[in-house]
Amino acid sequence: MQPQEVGDFFAEIKNALDSNWSDEALKSLSKHTVPEVVSGNHGWLLRGDLSTVWGRWFIESLVDLAPYELDSELSIGHLHTPILAYFNAVSPQVPLDERQNYARVLTRFAWQLVLARRSRKRAAIGLALRDELWALGQPEPRCYLCGFLFGSHARDKFLGKAKEEPPTPPLVDFTRPRGIRARQLCIEVDHVIPVAEGGKTTVDNLRLACGWCNSVKNRYANIYDTIPWAVGIFQHQALGPVTQPQPLWVLRTVATRRRCEFPDGCVARIEDSELFAGPRNIKGALTPVNLAVYCEQHDPWRLDRWIGPKRLAAALGK
Repeated sequence: MQPQEVGDFFAEIKNALDSNWSDEALKSLSKHTVPEVVSGNHGWLLRGDLSTVWGRWFIESLVDLAPYELDSELSIGHLHTPILAYFNAVSPQVPLDERQNYARVLTRFAWQLVLARRSRKRAAIGLALRDELWALGQPEPRCYLCGFLFGSHARDKFLGKAKEEPPTPPLVDFTRPRGIRARQLCIEVDHVIPVAEGGKTTVDNLRLACGWCNSVKNRYANIYDTIPWAVGIFQHQALGPVTQPQPLWVLRTVATRRRCEFPDGCVARIEDSELFAGPRNIKGALTPVNLAVYCEQHDPWRLDRWIGPKRLAAALGK
């Protein structure tokens, strides 16, 4: 790490913030490459998710997909025309066959988005499909997004053997407050590729998820799909004031990393252990840059993570 590089970068950030929407200040900031240390150990996740966001914005800057979503008479051929016209306009010096090939790549990507938006109907998931998914999860059915081990109450309700929801636990994780509501402890079926993105209601696209993870994931695809600042401040009785992270930050990091990141090594994986979001730097807030994934054994907050659900709900205004 070069301290001068980091210092110069934050001087530019301060200038941009102090300049109150100044285009010149933002242009100056944009010329600086984000120092590697600033993006943290999960910089690959932050950069990868950002690339998908920019890619979609770019596609829809070339052609508005709304008419194609609403009019089934419009085909991929109609969509190809304005995209090719863009390459013809901005890169006339490039050989025509290469322009056509680039346009085909973007057209296929855009057409996939159109087809997904046209097929947003969610098919019913009956007991037979639930039984099959439960069997596939043996011997220890867990939430595929966080590793939470499902209890017998959740199992019986999921398989239609009981109507009662699981009982509220005495303590919940304040970074992932699953259990404030009974539904969050239930077993739900999640579409790995969301229905809104064209995901099918078939076994290969369905997984068992706890109610909390399923509701937070929703149709979101990356860490930038939520408000880019923390939820608020939680007054922890042992840790003091703690920044409450956005739930999607926690879910996306744990579900993507899928293993304990204890520096000295750990064999715990999401397939056999529940994993938790904790701070890499114990003095820092749980932002996407400082989030790390731990198993219960190596969790730096294992003695402080668990809070009474009513107290936490009151603190979060839920």
